[in-house]
Amino acid sequence: MAKLKYRLIPEGAAEGMIPINLVYIDKKDITDAGILMIDACRAVAKDLNAPASVDVIDLDAITVTSDGIVADGAVVAYASADYGTINPVSGFVAVSEMPYTRTLLNREKHMKQWESDYYRGKRLYRGSYGDDMLPRGPLNERQTITGRIANNNTGSEVMNVVDMTEVLTPMYGMLTVMRGGEVLVGHSGPVVSVGIGMVVREDAGRIFGLGGYDAGDTAHASGDYAKTVKSDCWCMAGTKETLAEYTIRALEAGMVPGRDISSSPANLTIAHAMGLPIDLDNITAAAWIELESVGITRADLEKPVAKPLTREEMIAKAAEIIPGMEDGKRFNVADLYEDRYVEI
Repeated sequence: MAKLKYRLIPEGAAEGMIPINLVYIDKKDITDAGILMIDACRAVAKDLNAPASVDVIDLDAITVTSDGIVADGAVVAYASADYGTINPVSGFVAVSEMPYTRTLLNREKHMKQWESDYYRGKRLYRGSYGDDMLPRGPLNERQTITGRIANNNTGSEVMNVVDMTEVLTPMYGMLTVMRGGEVLVGHSGPVVSVGIGMVVREDAGRIFGLGGYDAGDTAHASGDYAKTVKSDCWCMAGTKETLAEYTIRALEAGMVPGRDISSSPANLTIAHAMGLPIDLDNITAAAWIELESVGITRADLEKPVAKPLTREEMIAKAAEIIPGMEDGKRFNVADLYEDRYVEI
């Protein structure tokens, strides 16, 4: 019989900061095993026999982060498992492929990144829609749930709904788990809490299904409260150097924060440090309130930098320049996970 590898970051990893079992499967391994993604998730759930999220990652595809940055890897299916089972109705979702069309690129400004040398010709997966998913209510179209585990927002937010623990798993953190390197683990904090509400308008996105919010606006629209929404949650993210690399790729493709990509603290800070354009006039009053609550003001962004940083300088200084996750600790991701094998 064939064996399928899955990568487990167990509950209690990272000095106790990972509160829930996190499972990742390489889509290529599922393809090589000749089985469906849902059957792979079921086999892993049965083998692990514990509460866990399960994400299937295609490292040859692309996706889009909530703030409009394209990344070279994608969640193509995600599931919630609880003691060997995956709920047959709400426990698994396959992510839909978005076809490359001129209409899409014209409608969604941030998708011009698809034509850059980094991503041209790759298949795009963002959210789930149409025949690729069972009918679901508008409030849980990006959620799976089985028993005590809810795996939300296309694999980026996992909750134990019984003991009310939660961990955020942004895309760069997931890609680092699959490829190797360092991750940043800690409380998400106020800056990340504000940042995850700064999104872009797109259909079938990883977070929102239809439309969403324009770059420069906020999905939270909750004033000072935005900085507390997710600040106490644990978070396993890519390092700030990784965040800078992907954001710079977008900026090099002509993306302007507040116009093409979101006005998240990271996007604004990196663009400003590099002396690149920001559409300050397109940032809404509601978004400014949230940004100011974490110390990011229009007055500061309007001040020209004395010496704009180069790409290399920005990445080298990312940890000291980009705000957020102030208590985050770096870990070699290989020290956090264990590879397991299940017979298929």
